[in-house]
Amino acid sequence: MLNLILYALTVSIWGSTWLVITFQLGTPIETAVGWRFLLASVLLLGWCAVRRISLKFTPAQYAAIVAQGLLNFCANYWMVYQAEARISSGLVAVIFSLLMVFNMISARIFFAQPISRFSAAGAGLGLVGVCLVFWPELSGFDGSGVKLYGALLALAATFFSSCGNMMSLQNQKAGIPLIPSITIGMGAGGLAMLAAGWLRGGDISIPLTPEFLAPLLYLALFGSVIAFAAYLTLIHRIGAGQASYANVLIPILALALSTLFEGYHWQIASAAGLVVTLAGNILIMRGKAKPQ
Repeated sequence: MLNLILYALTVSIWGSTWLVITFQLGTPIETAVGWRFLLASVLLLGWCAVRRISLKFTPAQYAAIVAQGLLNFCANYWMVYQAEARISSGLVAVIFSLLMVFNMISARIFFAQPISRFSAAGAGLGLVGVCLVFWPELSGFDGSGVKLYGALLALAATFFSSCGNMMSLQNQKAGIPLIPSITIGMGAGGLAMLAAGWLRGGDISIPLTPEFLAPLLYLALFGSVIAFAAYLTLIHRIGAGQASYANVLIPILALALSTLFEGYHWQIASAAGLVVTLAGNILIMRGKAKPQ
């Protein structure tokens, strides 16, 4: 029963954050992203203090953690927010599901991890599926290129997130614990975003309105802390392979919410593309479990 609750928490929170992001699009993106991860970092600092988790590292380790934070909690989320200003949040979530494809390729390049036949087939299906999902959007191309630019931004965000994942893997191999690296990395990413906003002459102060604060609290506390804690606990209880199936359900929920609140219109190609994409992700996960 507890495993089911952990699954439900992970999928419902991470599946809904894509929509919640749209509630902050009226605010400068650097401000929204910066305060989200700075607040999440403060919350995690409190957790580390309660659990007496050490945050002491060497200067070289701090530099590696900051690099991880800039990739995972700064550059990629700036692109996600920019993408959601141009295409529906559900479509961004579907593109981001290609993260497993990017991670597979990156792990092969940087850590010489073999790619199984299942994983290779899954990667191909994932790419075909995303193209099908976006075909109805791009077939009505109006010449402005707004939707295409949004899709490219989402792809770039996925690439940067994969680079951050590889950096995180390297840091763990170097003996840096995951929770402290995320705590410091989120703080570094948040501060970098606020600094970028300030340098651009934008207003980086927190808008003291319910319209901004409610999404901020949800994204920082639930999206960046509680869901991650639930996912890590799930991994500890049932293993990374089974826990990762939550990633198959997340884009489904994101597209369902996009349909309800953003007026996303399903077509045969987009529905078929979602099925093909999810099938590709399942094959990738099976390939990881049973390398050839």
